[in-house]
Amino acid sequence: LSSQLFVGGRRTTIVSDLAWGYTIRAIQLLGPVSVKFFQWAATRRDIFPPNLCDRLSVLHDRGYPHSFSWTQKTLTEAFGDYQNKGLVIEDVIGCGSAAQVYRGTLRTLKTTETNSDDTNNTNNNRNNDDGASYRQVAVKVLHPNFQESVQRDLLFIEIMADFLNSLPSEHLKMLNLPRAVEEFSVVLRDQSDLTIEAKNLRQFRTNFYKDSERNEEQSHIVFPQPVDGWVSSKVIVEDYVHNATPIAKFLYDSSEEGMKTRKELAGPLLRAFLKMVFMDNFIHGDLHPGNVLVKTVQVPVTPSLWQSLFSLAPSSDSSTPESEQSDETTTKHSIVFLDAGIAISLSPNDQKNLIDLFRAVIFNDGNRAGRLMVERAKHERCSQVEGCVDAFSEGIADIVSDFHDRRKEGLTLGAVRIGVLLSRVLDLCRIHGVEIDPAMASVVISTLVLEGLGRSLSPDLDLLHFAKPFVLGRGKV
Repeated sequence: LSSQLFVGGRRTTIVSDLAWGYTIRAIQLLGPVSVKFFQWAATRRDIFPPNLCDRLSVLHDRGYPHSFSWTQKTLTEAFGDYQNKGLVIEDVIGCGSAAQVYRGTLRTLKTTETNSDDTNNTNNNRNNDDGASYRQVAVKVLHPNFQESVQRDLLFIEIMADFLNSLPSEHLKMLNLPRAVEEFSVVLRDQSDLTIEAKNLRQFRTNFYKDSERNEEQSHIVFPQPVDGWVSSKVIVEDYVHNATPIAKFLYDSSEEGMKTRKELAGPLLRAFLKMVFMDNFIHGDLHPGNVLVKTVQVPVTPSLWQSLFSLAPSSDSSTPESEQSDETTTKHSIVFLDAGIAISLSPNDQKNLIDLFRAVIFNDGNRAGRLMVERAKHERCSQVEGCVDAFSEGIADIVSDFHDRRKEGLTLGAVRIGVLLSRVLDLCRIHGVEIDPAMASVVISTLVLEGLGRSLSPDLDLLHFAKPFVLGRGKV
C-alpha cells in the first residue's frame, strides 16, 4: 500500500489516489451545489495548495458518467425517432457535474439555411451526393435525476436559510438569507433547463457578434450556436467547435513560446469578461477552466493599409506569382465559452455601484463611491446610525487607496486581486448594514474564478490597461 508512483510529474501513493477517488465521488454524490463550490476552489491556486487544486480540478470536466441507454431514452423523449431525423451519436467528449456531452453528426437538407458558425469552420459542414448536408455537432444530455437533485439541495438550503433568518440576530437578518437563496435557486434551476442555456448562448452571440457574420469571423471569442429544433429541457444540440482544447492544458507550459501564448490568451479572456460585466450586464456565471477552451486555427495574414496601397501601385517586378503572395498564414487563438446555463444580470443600482467602485479604483475616489452605495441601497440601516455613513465611506476609501497605491507595482493581476477587493467591500457592507443584491455576490464569485484563471495564465498583465476602457464604456474585445 505504501508503493509510490509518479503521476503528472509528482510523487503520489496508491493509498492517496484511492482516498482522493473516494473523496471526489463523495463530492459528486452530495449534489450540484457541492460540486460548484469545489470547482471554484480548484481555480484558487493563490488560496489553496497546488496539490489540492490539481486533485479537485477533475470536477471541471470529469463528472460521473451516465449510461448510453439513458442518453437514448432522453433523446427519444425529446425528439422522437432522432436517428431517423438525422442525428447520429458518436463518442463521449466530456462529462461534467450536470450533463454528459457527445460528438455527433446531424443530417439536414442542402436547402436548409446554415448558421454563421459553419462559415467559420469548414470541417463543420459537408455535402454529399444524396442531397443532404452533414454537420458535426455536440450533443449535451442532462444526467439522470439531475433536476430532482437540484430541487433536493435547494430545499435543504432554503430550510437552513429560513431557520437562520428566524434567529434574533440583526446581522443575520441584514444578510437576508432567504432572498439570497431565492436568487441562487433561480441560478441553479436555470442550469437544469437546457432551453435556458440555448437562450443564453444566443444572447451572448448577439452581444459579441451583433448578428454579423463578419464580426463573428474576426472575433477572438467563440460561443457555440444552438441548432434550431434540437433543444429541449434535458438536451441541447449545438455546433461542434473544432481544433479546441481545454485552457487548462496551456497553464503548465512555461516555455518561452508557451508563456507568449498564455499572455496572448489572457488578454481576450479578460476583455470578454469585462465586456460582459460593464457593457452588456450579462455575465457568464460558470467560468471554471472546464468551461473554457482554446480554439487554434491558421488564418491568412491580413495586409496592412500601406501594404494594400503598395500592392495597387504599378511594379516592374512581376516575378512573384500572385498566388504565392497570398499564401502567408498566422496562428489565431480564440477563447471558447461553454455551458452558458448560468448567466447573471445586475440590477441598475448594483451595476452603477460596481462601475463606481471600479471608477474609484482608477481615480482613487473611494469616499464618493461609498456614499453612493449607501444612497442607492434598497435596504440599509447605516444612515440611521450616527457616523455610520462616514465610517462606511472611509472604509471603502481605505480599500480603494490600498489597491490604488499598488500602481507603483504596475497594478497587474499579480499585484491587484480584484476578487479580494470585492470581497472586502461585501464584508464592509455586512458590518455596516448596507445590503447588496445577491446577484452582486454572484458576480464577485465569477470574478474570483476568472481572476484565478487570469493570474494562472499571465500575472503580469496590466489590469488598468484592460479595465479602464470598459469602465468608461468604450471597451472593445
